[in-house]
Amino acid sequence: MKDPDAALAETLRRIDALLGRSGKTRDDALSVDDLAREAGISPLTVLALLECQHVSEEGVGERIRRRILHLRETHRRPNGSRYSYSEIGESFGSSGAAISAIVNGQSKSGPLAATQAGIEKFFFGQANGFLSAEAVPALNMALQSVLRRLEREADPLAEILSSYGDVRGVALRQARDLPEERWNVLNATLKALLELDESEEER
Repeated sequence: MKDPDAALAETLRRIDALLGRSGKTRDDALSVDDLAREAGISPLTVLALLECQHVSEEGVGERIRRRILHLRETHRRPNGSRYSYSEIGESFGSSGAAISAIVNGQSKSGPLAATQAGIEKFFFGQANGFLSAEAVPALNMALQSVLRRLEREADPLAEILSSYGDVRGVALRQARDLPEERWNVLNATLKALLELDESEEER
């Protein structure tokens, strides 16, 4: 299993490389507040980790309790109200009282893995380790959407390559091995064609 610090450093390295190619900086692409919201950590912790500083970790029980509260605040009903503990618990065969006990620190044994998974599925559609993830892997997970967006912006062929499973996909992958000057010409041509298609669709 890859070291969390090394995984985060690699993600940031890739983001910095993509930003450097476009003449941008992290300030252009990263929102500390958005990352804090997605990772379930404080903005100050996000800033510290982006600067490769060490941060202290709270106990896992406190982290899970705080993350449940965080999810209820940031993932609300369409009308803006919070989901009740009963709604959350009933979605996976538990009770609102059981979740309330976790949040209020009254659960002596802490939440079971099935309870954690159930709460995560309620908010994310799948169990993803969000509730118990430490700050470093939590931030790394939040940064993946930024990385994917930058990769798409840097390489307009990325989505085309993934959508073609036939000879077109093979040809495009081979084209990526062209010398840089020829690749730049092909890349610019294809990008212009894609933009032309988009403008025609908008008419």
